[in-house]
Order: sequence, then C-alpha cells, then structure tokens
Amino acid sequence: MRSLARQFEDPIHDAQLAFRQLLTALSRPGTAVLLRQPAGSPVPLNGTMTAIALTLVDGDCPSWLSRSIATDDVRDYLHLHTNALLTAEPEAANLAFVGDPVDLPPLSRFNPGEAASPDKATTVVIRLPSLTGGRTVTLSGPGIETSAAIAPAGLPDWFWPDWEKNAARYPLGVDVFLTDDTHVIGLPRSTRAEW
Repeated sequence: MRSLARQFEDPIHDAQLAFRQLLTALSRPGTAVLLRQPAGSPVPLNGTMTAIALTLVDGDCPSWLSRSIATDDVRDYLHLHTNALLTAEPEAANLAFVGDPVDLPPLSRFNPGEAASPDKATTVVIRLPSLTGGRTVTLSGPGIETSAAIAPAGLPDWFWPDWEKNAARYPLGVDVFLTDDTHVIGLPRSTRAEW
C-alpha cells in the first residue's frame, strides 16, 4: 500500500506545471520536453507515465491500460489519486497508456473523434526504452518551422505507416505522447512523418 501514497509533492502546482509541459510538447512536435516527475510511481509505471496520468486522468476520462501495466497496484493507484474510470476497450478510451510498444494495438483501434467533436479522440501515451537511437523520422506540420528530426527507439515497424494513415484523417485521428523515463515528445494528429 506504500505505493498508493506517493504522488506529486505539491499536487495542484505540480500537475499544472506538468500540464503546461504537455501542452508545450504538443505545440512543438518533435521537441523532447522534460516532464515534472511525481514523488513516486506504482510499478510497473515510470515517473513520466505517472505524471501524465496524475495530470490528465479523472473520473470523467475513460482510460485504457495495456496488459504490461494493467496491474492491481497501477489500478489502485489511479483509482486513489485520479478516480480513474478504466475501460477494457481501446476504442472507448479518452486516454490510453501503453507500457511496452509490443502491446500497442493499431492506431485505428482507438477513438478518432467525430466531425462535430474531434476533441473526443483518444490520446495515446507510449513508453519507449529511449527517445533517441532509433530510426530517424522527419516531422512536418503545424508547430514545426520547417522540419524536425526524431529517432525514438522501440516503436514497431508498422507504427510510422500507421501514423501516416492517422494524420491523413485530420482533423480526426489520435494524438500521441512518446515517453521515456524523463521526457515526452508530442505527436498531434496534424503532424506528418517521413522515414
């Protein structure tokens, strides 16, 4: 039960700061943003994923957990600190947390939003072993002056072709946060990728 007591040291201030950092990551696609970490995290979540959960999850936000992180400790932690409403179906989630890229379903399995309310789409948080050292991908689109290069490690080979299908659906489609143990990269659905 000790893990249930650990959260942001100053829950309101730290969550507001983390929210601004997440907005920065989405408004500047391809930029790795250092994210405020909570005092502790329930295993097997890392600090970055826990910070995103503490900042964005609440009782009105259905959330989905991939099998690698859908443990009792994580469920109890999210229930205690966020009043999380967890769903077993990716398409029903407003937020999805993928603890290992091998657990990532096709992006089409998540809710792309609707024409009248594209903001209802799922935001997918993917934990990677590193945000560097992988295949170089060139990003373009809103928030990027000309182009931005990233090389996240650990994404499945099908991810970037699937991302292009997602981006082609704009203004519908999912948004993604790529994370490691300390940083986050935002990929809004308006971002195009070449690899």
